[in-house]
Amino acid sequence: MNQLSVVVFFACVAALLASPLEPNAAAARESQEKLKQAHQKCQSDPATAVEEASLKGLARGGPKPANYGAHSLCISKALGWQNEDGSVNADTIRARAENIFGSSAKLDEVISECAQNQANAEETAIHLTRCYAKYAPRPKGHPPGHPH
Repeated sequence: MNQLSVVVFFACVAALLASPLEPNAAAARESQEKLKQAHQKCQSDPATAVEEASLKGLARGGPKPANYGAHSLCISKALGWQNEDGSVNADTIRARAENIFGSSAKLDEVISECAQNQANAEETAIHLTRCYAKYAPRPKGHPPGHPH
């Protein structure tokens, strides 16, 4: 084999070995775009709108806005994370997470932690959005925080 072939071969092997650990960038961007669209939809309804400044404050550890539960539930339902009755839609969550991360033990751990019904639909939505914020891939330079 010539030197270029060896380099290309090892580059392909390295890419294959790294790919299950790296999020699918296109799927991650699509997920972020869907979240943005759901947020905009929920912001257009006065019953579920939240001041952007309050959301940014929440991301920095501030208090939850008064209607944050309604806002989170609106987003969660728009994304299909929750069914109309407010229960977790684990199949949708798993499918979308698997599209981003692939099949792995970490995926099972994330689903186990995130896809849990809470005391009521709004608390479930808040739990799901926090879990999303914890695990969602972010563009370089964007620290973990609120999903908005």
